Amino acid sequence: MHGTWIKNAVLMLGMTLGGTALLAQQATAPAPDANTQSAAGATTQTAKPQLTAEQKQHLRDLRNSARDQAAIIRNDQTLSAEQKQAKLKALRASTREQMKSVLTPEQQNAFAERRATAKANFAAKLGLTTDQQSKLKELRQSTRQQRQAVLKNTSLTNEQKQAQLSQIRQATQAQLATILTPEQLEQFHQMRRHRKLG
Repeated sequence: MHGTWIKNAVLMLGMTLGGTALLAQQATAPAPDANTQSAAGATTQTAKPQLTAEQKQHLRDLRNSARDQAAIIRNDQTLSAEQKQAKLKALRASTREQMKSVLTPEQQNAFAERRATAKANFAAKLGLTTDQQSKLKELRQSTRQQRQAVLKNTSLTNEQKQAQLSQIRQATQAQLATILTPEQLEQFHQMRRHRKLG
């Protein structure tokens, strides 16, 4: 039963690695020439960094290695839930740093721009106001802090942690409903389902 939140941690790792993988797969087209790009195009489109075949292979190897290591950690019966969580967090950070080292500074900047653009597109698709964006950011940070406090609390049993994490999730959903309009909330859930399926 306590394995559920561990699976969530592995899922977060997969999302982190998958996001980098998606960016790497999308980065196959040559970057637009800065001299020929119009000012209007520069504001609506970010350059796609050109990855070499060697970089793509290196990133693929890192993803596969991290996936294998995460599976080993998840199935290691000698580790407590807290130890697994700590190891998965360390693995995620290490893999992220290794992936960064494969990319040039220009490619890292291009990927950062693409992430920022994706975030802006998300806000635009939902039609979020500046106030809503600020409240959502605060909610994400608060939820993350609450989850970490529960996960690090050694006085709780795994079942108690699971129950508290479930309560946090329900409270977050309730708060989300007070920030978004019913239409935005429905679209938000559709976008999340689409992302999980995609």
